This record gives sequence, C-alpha cells and structure tokens, in this order.
Amino acid sequence: MLSSIREKKETSTQSVSKCRSNTTVGKEYNDSREKVRKYIRLTYLIKELLDLVDNRITKDPRYNLTIGFTTGVELSYLTKDEQKLLYNSITYLGATPSYAQARKIRALSEKKKLSYDLIEKILDQMKGNQNERIYFNKRKIEKVLPKNLIKRDKRYIENYIVEAIEFYKKYRSVF
Repeated sequence: MLSSIREKKETSTQSVSKCRSNTTVGKEYNDSREKVRKYIRLTYLIKELLDLVDNRITKDPRYNLTIGFTTGVELSYLTKDEQKLLYNSITYLGATPSYAQARKIRALSEKKKLSYDLIEKILDQMKGNQNERIYFNKRKIEKVLPKNLIKRDKRYIENYIVEAIEFYKKYRSVF
C-alpha cells in the first residue's frame, strides 16, 4: 500500500479529505480513513527516512535501522532540511528515534529551535524499552517468599525484594 501511495504522491491530503477517497482506499485495503491519511502523510518524508519506515513495515531483516509507522508520521511534519539533518544524525549515531523522541523533535521544529546538536542529544537518550532488566526464576523466588506475597502483583513483589536487599545491606554487619 505504501508504495502505491508513494507513486500517487501528487494527491494532496486536502483534496483527499474533500472527496473522501481516503475512505474508499481504506475500505479497499481494509484500513481506516485515518490510517490512509497517515500513509499519505508519510509521502512528505524524504526518501531516506521513508526507506527506514518501509524497512520496518516489510520487516526486512537486512536492515537494523528502522522507523516505526507512527514515528514516521510525526517526522513527516519536519521541513525537508530538518529531515536531512535528522537522517544524518541517524546514520552517524546508528540510532533511530522512538515515537516519544519524534514528538520532541517535532515540537522543537514547530518552535523553530531544532538543530543538529539537539537532534543528537535526543537520539542519545535511552529509550524506555532499552532499560536493562534482570529476570529471576519464578519457582525459586516463590520458594523463599512468604505465601501471602505470592498472590500479589509483580511490582509489589519487586518492591518487597528491593526492601529486603536494602535491609540486608544495612544490617549485614550485624549478622
């Protein structure tokens, strides 16, 4: 669908909205009118960024740099020059923006404050899904936890374990 929309790039969002052909296309491809509008919005991306969105949509394993669909839509509101700056940062850092980062970048663009340095600063920030996690064997943990804790939610159990470790650190010299 994205490639067919790319070929019909001359269709503006405004004219599509007036005649509601986005509704017709949506029905044809089993998508909502809003989704079609977002696909059309992607045509405002420079080719290099659009290719990164395509890589994500097609899940091509040859490419490790990809941009999600909604992230691409956010980035489509940047000027062409800003998009080129962003693409240069992406290739230099080897990192693509998350949706939240794309929203920050777009907000800076709207305020006319976007710069190469700010883009790099944003892309250097750790994304929410990049926080390192430690996993434990559930059976082993359940063996040592009080029985009334086993039925509690994960966050409560996590806090209990952290408090137990802090208590141990504080009083280990006493034991």
